[in-house]
Amino acid sequence: MSLQPPRTLVALLGPDLEVALQLRWAVRLATARKLDLLILHRMESREERTVEVSFDEPVQGKATGVINEVKRIIEESSELRTGPRSSTDSGEAKEPEADVVYARLKVLYFTGLPSLRRAVLAELRNKDVELFTQARTQITDMSDVDLVREQRLFLRYIPCKVVLCHGVKKENVLSRILVATAPGPNGRAALNLGRDLAVSVDGTLTALHVNPSIGLDAEQVGERRLDRLLKKSLGPEHSKVNYRVMLDDQILQGIRRVWEEGNHDLIVVGVSGFQIEGSLGTKLGKGVPVVMVSTASPFANRFKQLIEEGIQQFVPQIEREDRIALVDRVQSSAAWNFDFVALMVLSTTMAAIGLIQNSAAVVIGAMLVAPLMTPMLGFGLAVVQGNPLLARLSLRSVVLGLCVSLLGGFLVGVCTPGLEEPTREMLARGGPGLLDLFVAFAAGLAAAYASSRPGLIAALPGVAIAAALVPPIATSGLALSLGDFPLAFGALLLFGINMVTIILASIMSLWVVGLRNLKKASNWTFVGGSTIMAAVLVLGIYLSLKPRQYELTQKIPEGMVQAVQERLGTSYRFDSLAVAYDELGMQLNIQVVGETPASEDMTTEVRTVASDHYDQPVRVRLLTKIEIGVDGYEPTSPTGGENK
Repeated sequence: MSLQPPRTLVALLGPDLEVALQLRWAVRLATARKLDLLILHRMESREERTVEVSFDEPVQGKATGVINEVKRIIEESSELRTGPRSSTDSGEAKEPEADVVYARLKVLYFTGLPSLRRAVLAELRNKDVELFTQARTQITDMSDVDLVREQRLFLRYIPCKVVLCHGVKKENVLSRILVATAPGPNGRAALNLGRDLAVSVDGTLTALHVNPSIGLDAEQVGERRLDRLLKKSLGPEHSKVNYRVMLDDQILQGIRRVWEEGNHDLIVVGVSGFQIEGSLGTKLGKGVPVVMVSTASPFANRFKQLIEEGIQQFVPQIEREDRIALVDRVQSSAAWNFDFVALMVLSTTMAAIGLIQNSAAVVIGAMLVAPLMTPMLGFGLAVVQGNPLLARLSLRSVVLGLCVSLLGGFLVGVCTPGLEEPTREMLARGGPGLLDLFVAFAAGLAAAYASSRPGLIAALPGVAIAAALVPPIATSGLALSLGDFPLAFGALLLFGINMVTIILASIMSLWVVGLRNLKKASNWTFVGGSTIMAAVLVLGIYLSLKPRQYELTQKIPEGMVQAVQERLGTSYRFDSLAVAYDELGMQLNIQVVGETPASEDMTTEVRTVASDHYDQPVRVRLLTKIEIGVDGYEPTSPTGGENK
């Protein structure tokens, strides 16, 4: 019969537990799973390298003590053999001896925690590796930020199952196994591991289900759920498992109550890889031997590693101090306070006056004063880091800032005498197009990237000009004061396009420079990010399907010429119409025939008629061809009014 090549269990030795205890656990696990054992010993050095130890040769170097200890334990153990498993001439593994584990030892020389993570992951990527394990006395010190980050990255990229053991002691027999059941792949993996550990020493396996104490039938409901879960996970072998149902509203408290009965040696729980350090296993307390099992997706985790580490090679990653400074700066600047309100009022006033006066310089000045960019970056940062408090703070500032600016623009419009129609600057913001979306996206990328680099802060004023936020809101307020609702909607739509696109771009930019959430993403993060992406997609589709400018020139709205002629009265005769486009949008050049140049009031009336027929604000230039005499026209240069 053809035999499959041997599978491997990789055990990483840690500094906080005796080597003998760590090897005892690794051998126990390897025996239960019928796996070969690869032992990894880490050694800090000035260079990165991995060396496989030959037990037949003399040992030298700093790792001598651990190597000799491992060698002694192997020699004294009846269930351990050194070296790789021997093979047949065809390359297939020979049939293994019963209850024998073939052990190898490698020393990983590393220069820092990132290099240690890379070295361990390189060993785990071997196709023969099935399981990774480590025995420890305590959970990771959460005050060591660098250690926590590297451990989360390791669990994020690991391509195989993880089994972490806490609290193992010399006197532990580990024959009476208690498994805290849970649905999902991690729960099934815990049950399978508990079964293997119990079978390997002819022990007992108890499956525990903690059920809420609701109603008289709570225990029967728990037994039904437990039976269904065991049949699905273990199949026919479920009959060999002891059932235990504990009624408690708190899962952790229920597990603890069963443990305190003193009938078990080890607890096995299934957890998510992102939540190992904060899982039920770590919360059971000291003195409780607990094994935490987590499954992994080899392809997905490997893909994450390739993408993220590939980006790191091309894009400089943000340093820890710069990351802290960025979060502090964004959080303080995005808060809704007196300073924020004052800047919003001043920038809106400046923008409204600049729009009324057709002064691009004043409008640009308002863009530089406006504080809305920071809370948008704050919302993007909150999505990236999984920070709901910062998300609420930023969103609140954006919404309230929008209301203040809209009201401010409306009041300036109401209080400005002589403002009877939109100006050029206002009309320029009333018809957003697809290119506006791309401009906002580029501005968001630039703003987030510049914010993450202290040396690029000087680029932020230019970004603020490119991503105009307050002028569209002020335009909308001014248009409302004039009763021009299409223009108000178009300007507000432009702001919405800028807002959601800048947030999406900031999420992408901050993620690329290294601001990532290494914990399990919460529901609000997923919903928030998905909503922003969907909004940008919908806006992009809407702007793509809008009638293009060249399509408007092909057909004059039905009835418009007749309506214009009626508005001209008997003093002027409609002659021709041409449509022109520039950076401010569409302009109608209407030529009429009359004895005197058309007045500004006539131009305003014609513009109103044209805007009604096009269903959007348009500019009108009324050109008059002067009629001399009764018998015909003499050529003259066009004159007349232009409504902007």
